[in-house]
Amino acid sequence: MYFGKEAHQAVVDYQAQKSRSEKNKIYIERIKPSFEQLSENLIFIHGFATDTNSFQILKSDCVSFLFETLEKFDPARGSKAFSYFNVCAKNFLIIQSKKRSKRKT
Repeated sequence: MYFGKEAHQAVVDYQAQKSRSEKNKIYIERIKPSFEQLSENLIFIHGFATDTNSFQILKSDCVSFLFETLEKFDPARGSKAFSYFNVCAKNFLIIQSKKRSKRKT
């Protein structure tokens, strides 16, 4: 499992840290790999990328977007980090797909 209890706990630990350097360490070591795998899976499952180049750009943009939403996750609401970030990533990819199709027309 790429986004299990360990990743959920990493997000909670990330939010609890005050030190920017500790936050960066937690993100790079424990959260980023899960975000990358989540983004890859969503892009492949839903067919958001049409070629390798667009896949890499879309994946990178999605991971960056998820990083920006890290502070918004609230574990006190009872939801799991995977559920929250899965919905965020999927919505981001849908919006990007619509923007791309608009540019083509």
